[in-house]
Amino acid sequence: MMKLPYPLSDEELLTAFVPKDSAQKLIQEYASLYHIFTRVSDEQLQQIAGIGKARLRKMSMVKEVMERIDEERRQELTDVSDDKTAFAYFQFLADKPKEELWALLLTTKNQVLACKQISVGSVNSSWAGVREVYHEAVQHLAAGVILAHNHPSGDPAPSLEDVNVTRKMIQVGELMDIRFLDHVIIGRYGNYSFYVQRPELWC
Repeated sequence: MMKLPYPLSDEELLTAFVPKDSAQKLIQEYASLYHIFTRVSDEQLQQIAGIGKARLRKMSMVKEVMERIDEERRQELTDVSDDKTAFAYFQFLADKPKEELWALLLTTKNQVLACKQISVGSVNSSWAGVREVYHEAVQHLAAGVILAHNHPSGDPAPSLEDVNVTRKMIQVGELMDIRFLDHVIIGRYGNYSFYVQRPELWC
């Protein structure tokens, strides 16, 4: 791949997709390419003068490339057996603008069977989410489950609702003889593992 002869600024790189004035406006408003391509919605982008449907499509294609790279990286992680590999697997959640709840379904040897999105929005202590997770586990004949969600604020510190969900997941897993291995929280400023930092919940 051809290497650029000198480093370009975020604004200069952005002009490959939008007019210079639009690039300046985006950088002024959203600070960096990182925020523009991970946090800014299509509706927000279209409010910037000079960004019509054609240019929005180009920027959407960049987002899609980024998501596919993340997906391929996850597929390379076939064995998720501790907090570090769980953090690596779910790192794609760090940039999501809303809370998303996901379940990773594993074999007895912690090989990945499937990864399922359970909900989008605030994670709460309702039994509905717990039932859906274990329904997926049964459908895939999973022996183990890892739960994951993100905190869009960037702070991975768990809330009371996060603790309640974890307790219920452990209780239901014991009843169904499906190992509930961990609940991880992903944030831009760090990650949190209940199994590592709150092991007493499993006692």
